Amino acid sequence: MKVIKSRLVGTRLIRARDLNIQIFQIRSVLSQHPSALLDRILSDLATYVDYKFRQSLRRSDVMELAQKLLPLKGRDVEMEFYEPVLKQLQKKDEITLTNDCFFLEIDEQIRMNLNPQLHFAA
Repeated sequence: MKVIKSRLVGTRLIRARDLNIQIFQIRSVLSQHPSALLDRILSDLATYVDYKFRQSLRRSDVMELAQKLLPLKGRDVEMEFYEPVLKQLQKKDEITLTNDCFFLEIDEQIRMNLNPQLHFAA
């Protein structure tokens, strides 16, 4: 059994023994955490963008950016952003989530929307 602790969503247990089911359960927990984090960011998005990206936004830009970030809530996470978490879970039966890797995904979305000309399709 694995235990994942999160300050934002509480303690979650991964009880499955089958690796595929464990990954599904872990992905579910990892999806809940950024949704809660995104709620906090969206509550004062203008201040967050100003602090993190040193960019002031007009009210209309804040509303537009918030609408573009909403699809991040409740969607499946991109597992490549969470490789450190998966490695921790392989080594330990209990981990506490930090926000670092979750901010990577959220900040990347913000960055792409603030500077769309810098985003290139692969």
